[in-house]
Amino acid sequence: MEFENMDVGSFYRMLAPRPTIIVTTVNNEGEVNAAPFSFTMPVSVNPPLIAVSSVPRHHTYQNLEETRELVVNIPSADILNQLWVTGEKFPQGVNEIKEAGLTEMDSVEVAPPWIKECLAHMECKVEFTQECGDHHLVVGRVLKVGVREDAMREGLLDVEMVKPLLHLGGKDFVVGDHRRKVD
Repeated sequence: MEFENMDVGSFYRMLAPRPTIIVTTVNNEGEVNAAPFSFTMPVSVNPPLIAVSSVPRHHTYQNLEETRELVVNIPSADILNQLWVTGEKFPQGVNEIKEAGLTEMDSVEVAPPWIKECLAHMECKVEFTQECGDHHLVVGRVLKVGVREDAMREGLLDVEMVKPLLHLGGKDFVVGDHRRKVD
């Protein structure tokens, strides 16, 4: 078996597919921002912590620095095209949720909104940020979780029904719709 040497700068592509989320934030003026992320992971169960990695020049990160709040929205394959719109480069103050034709829902614990068309939502307060090379790691404490009733089966995400989005890179995604158990 032969192995190909790859550019070290492409290492993260070996960690694909990755769960795809849409992070919603607001700035100090209350202007809403939404952006897709696939650099994300759970960090701790107790306390409940989740991490996203952001480029510091992006509006999402700037809003996180200002308000210290975010909502992690879990999209399904049904809104892949709208998710892609939220990743476009809009000027500061443009609401990507509206630009994508999606619907805002009020959060309970934080100012950034939920995206109604998403399967689940996690309201978070920023615990800390850490510079990590060209990205900054943002760790948020999960304060509230909401999930569509039909999105769960046996306490797990019903991947056959909801078809979560997994990011390979660029415009390439995998629609996760098969579940297997380890024998």
